[in-house]
Amino acid sequence: MKISAILIEDVVKKFEDVVAVNGVSLKVAKGELFGLLGPNGAGKTTTVNILCGLIKPTSGQVMVGGHDVCKENAKVKELIGVCPQETAVYPYLTGVENVDLFGNLYALDRRTLRSRRDMLLEKMGLTQDAKRRVEEYSGGMKRRLSLTMALIHDPQIVFLDEPTVGMDPQSRRVV
Repeated sequence: MKISAILIEDVVKKFEDVVAVNGVSLKVAKGELFGLLGPNGAGKTTTVNILCGLIKPTSGQVMVGGHDVCKENAKVKELIGVCPQETAVYPYLTGVENVDLFGNLYALDRRTLRSRRDMLLEKMGLTQDAKRRVEEYSGGMKRRLSLTMALIHDPQIVFLDEPTVGMDPQSRRVV
């Protein structure tokens, strides 16, 4: 039996009087690139937050990498990388320090961390600015750094919540 990367069955999420997600079901195969599209307020970010185990669904089942998000949250978090809608970087650290911090949180050995960091910073066009404090970065540069941090540990599944917001056309192409 083939395990889906993501399986959502009849998920509902209510916040007091508001139904943010109403009966969502979907299946994403391993290796598949899947985009969740909809207008503002449609429940996309709420769905991503459920998939990442940040909030629990009111009802329904959510499986990521074959693991139940509610029952095996720690295992799910080992498998995923997340680039949230709001840029999550430390402004007083340099780009390298931000990436290294996340690589160390994932217990990457020094050689692997250095290799992956340098490769990702290059791909994101940040090598030249990597030793500058992030507070000096443009909004697009911060988004690319946030994406680098989400990918540093080579996750099996990556959740990108509006990853190109605030990026110029060249940066969007890179991503």
